[in-house]
Amino acid sequence: MERILVTGATGKQGSAAVYELLKNNFEVFALTRNPQSSEARNLKKAGAVLVKGDLENIEALSDLFKKVNGLYLVLPPVWVSSKETDEKEAELGIQTIKLAEEQGIKFVLYSSVLGSDKQALFRPKFKFTIEKYLLESNLQGAVLRPATFMENLFLPSFGLGEGKFINPLPGDRAIPWITTNDIGTFARIIFQNYKAFNGKTVDFGGELYTPKQVLKLLEEKLKQPIDFVQVPLEALYQQSETFAKLVEMIDKEGYDPIDYEFIAAWMPKLTGFEQWMDETGIEKIKELRSVDH
Repeated sequence: MERILVTGATGKQGSAAVYELLKNNFEVFALTRNPQSSEARNLKKAGAVLVKGDLENIEALSDLFKKVNGLYLVLPPVWVSSKETDEKEAELGIQTIKLAEEQGIKFVLYSSVLGSDKQALFRPKFKFTIEKYLLESNLQGAVLRPATFMENLFLPSFGLGEGKFINPLPGDRAIPWITTNDIGTFARIIFQNYKAFNGKTVDFGGELYTPKQVLKLLEEKLKQPIDFVQVPLEALYQQSETFAKLVEMIDKEGYDPIDYEFIAAWMPKLTGFEQWMDETGIEKIKELRSVDH
């Protein structure tokens, strides 16, 4: 497993995997729409081979797929989900896996999302569709289902730059959180041990925090109060019915418990929420505030 293609390579999750793989002597091809972006240039500086391209134009990537043994499939994020965006994502994932199969890629790791199987009840064509297609194909492959990214707190929708914490999730329901760097590390571990992970689906998350516990931690670290704004379910339905149904699912059932022992057997130390805030989170949130004011 020497040559890996990473799609979505300039995103937080993709780039974390690229750097981790490069540090561990893999040859990495980084797929990006814009090789001139600062993120892409940083990847190149670190030793990645930049490839200008787009999964939507999959035929153009045929020769590239012949060159690599492994594929880390990270699909572009969609900020406002709908039945149409879900179906398009499923199609994109399946056509990419089909090409991997045709070109003889040895192992495909697909980055999905925690609870994708439960979401299949109201998202009939989405990430779980891609997971099933991969695991039922002739390829060797595995599925990584990351929990909520700690880095999502930097998104404008959370409002931290304006001194607010705008929360769409159930206020008292604990969910697991994870850093994108830890996802990149675990992806590298999977590629190094791909035979052991073949056919596996790994729910991947760290500490459990309720939104109110996240708020408390933020207030302690920033040493000031934050205005907690709970977004009502009706408002979520107006923005995206799909996202509103996801929030309802989390509220009613929560996520299945993560097998922390299994994760620890491969990666003993995950980044804790407080550690992440101390090392990078709070500094970036302060930067958001200085930009907004």
